[in-house]
Amino acid sequence: MTNSNAMRFNIAFILWCALFLLLGGAGLAGLSAVGRLPAPPVTATNCIDEKFKFMHDTEIRNPGLIAVGSSVTWRNLDFSVFAEHYGGDVEPLNAAPCFLYVNQTAFYTDFLLDNMPSVKSVMSVFSMRDFSACAASPTEFFRPEDAKGYVFDKDPAWHLYLKNFRPVSFARDVVDLPGMRSGKDASASMVMDPYGSGPFTLPKPEIREDFQLDATCLDHLSAMSEDLSRRGIDFIVVLLPQMPAWRDAYDPGGVRDAEFRREVSRRLDPTRTVLIDAQQGLHLSNDQFTDHAHLQWRSVPLLMRYLISQLDKSELSLSHAGADQAGGGPDHAL
Repeated sequence: MTNSNAMRFNIAFILWCALFLLLGGAGLAGLSAVGRLPAPPVTATNCIDEKFKFMHDTEIRNPGLIAVGSSVTWRNLDFSVFAEHYGGDVEPLNAAPCFLYVNQTAFYTDFLLDNMPSVKSVMSVFSMRDFSACAASPTEFFRPEDAKGYVFDKDPAWHLYLKNFRPVSFARDVVDLPGMRSGKDASASMVMDPYGSGPFTLPKPEIREDFQLDATCLDHLSAMSEDLSRRGIDFIVVLLPQMPAWRDAYDPGGVRDAEFRREVSRRLDPTRTVLIDAQQGLHLSNDQFTDHAHLQWRSVPLLMRYLISQLDKSELSLSHAGADQAGGGPDHAL
C-alpha cells in the first residue's frame, strides 16, 4: 500500500511539473507573440538583459571594435558617424549595457573577448559615476555559462526564464517594456540603433545625484588596462566632459573632477592605450546634456567627431587589416 501511494504521488508530481512547464511555455509564447516578453533573465536588470538580447539578435558577429561600460558608453556613442568617416574599415559594436561600475565592466569585457577573437580595440566612455561604487558592487554580476550559448551560439533561452525566474520584476517588465522598447517612455528608453547604442533625449537636463570617487575602481581600471595589453588589444578610453550644472552644485571649481581625470590617466597602461579627455576639446552647455552622465542624442555627433579627430592623430589603426599589419598598438596617450 505504501509503495502504491508513493507511485501515485510520483506520477502526480511528474504530471503537475509537466503541466507547469506546458502552461509556462504557452504563456511565454503568448507574451512573445504580442511583443511583451521580457528578454531572457541573464541578470536581474532589464536594461542589461535587453543588451544580451540585442547581442543575440544582431548580425554584427565579428566586430573589430567593441564599446563596453555603463550607460555612459551605451548612450554617448553614435557609430554611424564612424561609418561616415571610416567606411567599411571599422565594424564597431556597442556592447555596453547600463548601471555597470568599472569592476563589472572589466568582468564583462573579459567575457566578451573570450568569445570574440575578431576584436582588436575596446572603447569605453567614462564619467566619475563609473568610478563611484566598485567596492560595494559585485564584480561577477552574471553567470557566463548562462549568457554564452544564448549570446554567441544563438541558442534558445527558454530555460533561463525558469532558471532565473523573478515573478515581481517579470510582471513589471511585461507592463513597462513595450513603452521602453518603442521609446514612448523617453526617461527609460531601451531603443537601440543598429550598432547597439541607446539614443537618449530628455526635454530638460537633470543634475541628479552627487557621488564620490572610489579608489577601488581605479585599481580595477589598472587591472583591465593591463589585461587588454596582455591580450594585444588596444584600449580607447574616453572621458566625458563635465556637466556645468553638476559641477556648480557638487564640485565648485572642478577640483574633484580634475583629480578623477588625473587618476584615470595615471592608472592606464601606456603600451596600448589612447586616452581622449573630451573635457579638453569640447566645451558643452547644460542643454547639451540630459544629466551628468549622458549627452542629448543630438549632441553625441559632436563627441564622435572629436573622438575621430583625436584617433586620427594617434598611431592606432581601427581597420581589421591595419590592426593585423601594425603588430603593436599605440604606445602613447592623448
